[in-house]
Amino acid sequence: MAKKTTNGFTKFPKVPQHVAIICDGNRRWARQQGLMALMGHRKAMESVFEPIIDRAQGLGVQFLTFWVFSTENWKRDQAEVDGLLNLFREAFDTQAKKLAEKGARIKVIGDIADFAEDVQERIMETVRRTEKNTGITVVFAMNYGGRDEMVRAMERLMRTVQESIAAGKKAPQLTAGYFSQFLDTAGTPDPELIIRTSGEQRLSGFLPWQSEYAEFAFPKFHFPEFTAERFEELIADFAQRGRRFGQ
Repeated sequence: MAKKTTNGFTKFPKVPQHVAIICDGNRRWARQQGLMALMGHRKAMESVFEPIIDRAQGLGVQFLTFWVFSTENWKRDQAEVDGLLNLFREAFDTQAKKLAEKGARIKVIGDIADFAEDVQERIMETVRRTEKNTGITVVFAMNYGGRDEMVRAMERLMRTVQESIAAGKKAPQLTAGYFSQFLDTAGTPDPELIIRTSGEQRLSGFLPWQSEYAEFAFPKFHFPEFTAERFEELIADFAQRGRRFGQ
């Protein structure tokens, strides 16, 4: 049974260690408001991320991942892509600093090499600046695609094996645990709850390896409508689920 803690947050009997969110519906929300698509992304940046992160930390979630840019998103209208990149610049200059001041550790997964150099620099500087923080770990999936991650992981694995053989060492045994070390998420626990907003009931390549035993939630509201209260409701639902892991 849920109880209130001394800091005012709800204490659930079971809280996911890692929650991952597919941030879907920004453009649909904007269209419904009669706005340009980019305004949906701006609304999310300015009003959604920080309250959810604060509530997640208060509830005891230790890792929170947001998928904010897919490898497929480069195919969108160039004006929207350019606008998104400018929003990333702004977010790492402002919102990321606020999160860092609150003690959050920020990580990024995906192939950031495709971004402009100044965007890469902002990302890497933020990651470096927050790596010793001890609060919630916030992960942004940027230029991320599940198959792309798997291919890059296999390339890293193959280089490691080749280097071992060249050095006269025995090739390491390939196990699921060993392979996981080459994924973008190495060192991060698999998500226990994956949320996709806007009602679409598919993963679209999000964390295919890591989602093996994840629970799923597909709320119909768009991401710009995601509030801390709605996040807590989804955690409350998770707390009622039985997880047997094949047993």
